[in-house]
Amino acid sequence: MEKYNDKENAKGVYVIFAVAQMILLALMYTILYAAFRATQLSVEKYELNEFTTFAPTIILFVAVPVLMYRTRKIFLQGQMMVAVLWMMGLLSVFLVGIMIHVTNISNVS
Repeated sequence: MEKYNDKENAKGVYVIFAVAQMILLALMYTILYAAFRATQLSVEKYELNEFTTFAPTIILFVAVPVLMYRTRKIFLQGQMMVAVLWMMGLLSVFLVGIMIHVTNISNVS
């Protein structure tokens, strides 16, 4: 019979968390790239100010990896549920925000 080992279980859960973060990072970057391309098309079509229309997308390109790093640090401190909730909550807010931004600049009703 094997002994229960908290350290080994914590390492396994961390690996699962890290893989989930990598998958979410790839998914978010795919969505952000699509939003970036949609922003480019809107700038060309409606002659919008490039700085203000690209700013939210560029900010999120930087904010998503920072969020992943910060939640990984929280996870390693032992606050696993807090890290997962913060990561999922903020990624949801980022996703909804960028979709609202793209909808507004592309004049979709």
